[in-house]
Amino acid sequence: MEVVNFLNLKPTKGELKKLEIISSTIECIATIGFEKITYQVIADKLGTTRAHIAYHYSDKSEMIKACVHYIFSHYHTILLERLDNTDDNEDVLYTYVESPFLWAEENPNELAVMILFYYLCLVDEDYRKMHHDLREAGTTRIMQILTHNFNLDLKAYEVENLAKQIQNLLSGAILDAATTVGRSIVEAKEETVINIKKLIESAK
Repeated sequence: MEVVNFLNLKPTKGELKKLEIISSTIECIATIGFEKITYQVIADKLGTTRAHIAYHYSDKSEMIKACVHYIFSHYHTILLERLDNTDDNEDVLYTYVESPFLWAEENPNELAVMILFYYLCLVDEDYRKMHHDLREAGTTRIMQILTHNFNLDLKAYEVENLAKQIQNLLSGAILDAATTVGRSIVEAKEETVINIKKLIESAK
């Protein structure tokens, strides 16, 4: 699937239309539920026609995948902006760790779509492959941070295992905070940073 450059400084008219559809789809998924999403629902929300939605997205699955691509583009922009303002070597990792929690707290509708995405990965091979590729990219990024910013006497496969542990702590903590009672995203972030610091210390 072609990934539209939604964050281009000068998006085309077609990209703007797609962005409108995606923003409305994300909001509808988070507020009325995935099972109620139809072209007509999105069209009514935008004050347009069903045919207009279908012109840009041939089926519902394509529209959901576009939402996921947009969300990851948005998150990646937030992450890079925060990393650009981080100078200390070890703080780079903790800035990386905190970023998804900040994104989740500030963008609850996008978080709701990502939780739906995890479910879709269970029942659809295309979504699963998409998630696999995104996770691989995340693992690689964490490995680079660990390699360049920490003095770890570890073999390559050990760095990879450590990166995957960190990644699992992040996704698990956010999912737990979002889907259970009594633990906020902020509390989950603070606990996760502490746990990852302990994990790093044990690896040194």
